[in-house]
Amino acid sequence: MPTPTAVLVVVGNEVLSAKVPDENGPWAARRLRDLGVRLLAIHTVLDRVDDIVATVDRARRAADWVFTSGGVGPTHDDVTVAAVARALGRPVERSPALVRAIREIHRAHHGGAEPPEAALRMADVPEGTRLLGDEGYPTLVAANVVMLPGVPQFFRYQFDRIAHLLEAPPFRLACAYLSAEEGSIASALDGVARAHAGVEIGSYPRFDEAADYRVLVTIEAKDAARVAAALEDLLGALPAGSVIRTEGPG
Repeated sequence: MPTPTAVLVVVGNEVLSAKVPDENGPWAARRLRDLGVRLLAIHTVLDRVDDIVATVDRARRAADWVFTSGGVGPTHDDVTVAAVARALGRPVERSPALVRAIREIHRAHHGGAEPPEAALRMADVPEGTRLLGDEGYPTLVAANVVMLPGVPQFFRYQFDRIAHLLEAPPFRLACAYLSAEEGSIASALDGVARAHAGVEIGSYPRFDEAADYRVLVTIEAKDAARVAAALEDLLGALPAGSVIRTEGPG
């Protein structure tokens, strides 16, 4: 079974100007990996329609899933939905189901008052958008593009309502914590990488006193047996006494 892939497009001047830190990118990276989905890239773009259109268009052709973060609210700088519609070549239409959901939420929080037109603009979506997950607070999906809020708790809530659609066999990971420096293990890593083309091997040095190791080597694939075989070969190729501990595959 092919590993599904994803790209995250984070939309917001506030993120690029460092006024607001991006919490959704790191969270999505961890969550997608837990689901067995390979995250290909995280792109952060300004609140400019042309920039969003170009990024989403490239991403939707490169990945199985594209997730956008931010720009789906009622204010002037919320332009993600219109940009996604352009990227997909679809007109924007007002969703009656979203109008009902927005009215119910607004009435519940404003003493039964009707929502203003600015709030109802959040019901304008690309033609053919599917409303998935929670009927009262649905997740917007057009083609393979999932449009999510930028507010972290709402991003996570709507993402998790459709997470079951993404699930794939999990990644299997083994780790080796080494006392040796990268230069002394480079040839061993090269040999194992050549012999085990079906696994990903990463090498990550540490230069601080907080860690009890110099280098972390990771071995990852969807097949636990292949990971275990690569780990065994790696341990046999490393300098004597350089392994502090290992973990996995798990």
